[in-house]
Amino acid sequence: MSDEFLRVAKQEIQSEISSLEQIISRCNNDEHLFENSQIIEECLHKIKGLAPMIGQEKIGEIAKISDSILKYIISEGVLSGSYSFMSKTIGDMKRIFHGLNVYDISDFKKLVHDRFPTVLDL
Repeated sequence: MSDEFLRVAKQEIQSEISSLEQIISRCNNDEHLFENSQIIEECLHKIKGLAPMIGQEKIGEIAKISDSILKYIISEGVLSGSYSFMSKTIGDMKRIFHGLNVYDISDFKKLVHDRFPTVLDL
C-alpha cells in the first residue's frame, strides 16, 4: 500500500475514534448509547475495515466485536452494561492506536463473553 493511503487511513481511524469519543461523552447510560447506536456502529464499521489494512489488527478486531455488539443493540434494544463497556473500549482503542498495549485480544474476547454471554458467540 502506498504511503499516501496509509497516511489517509491512519487519519481516518483517528477521526473515527475522536467521533466515537464525542458521541460517548454525550451519553450517560445504556439508554443513551442505544439512542446513538446507529452512528456509533457506523464509526466502528469504518475502523474495523481500515485498521487491519494499516497493521492495526488489534484495533480492527476490537472494532469488529464492538460493531457486532452495536448491531445487536440496534436490533434488540437497550443492553445492560453496554454504555460502560463501550466507553472503556473506545478509550482502549485510542490508547492502542497510540502505541499502548492495553490488553491481549483473547482477554478482550473473554471480557465480552463474560459481560455479554448471550450476545456473541466467540
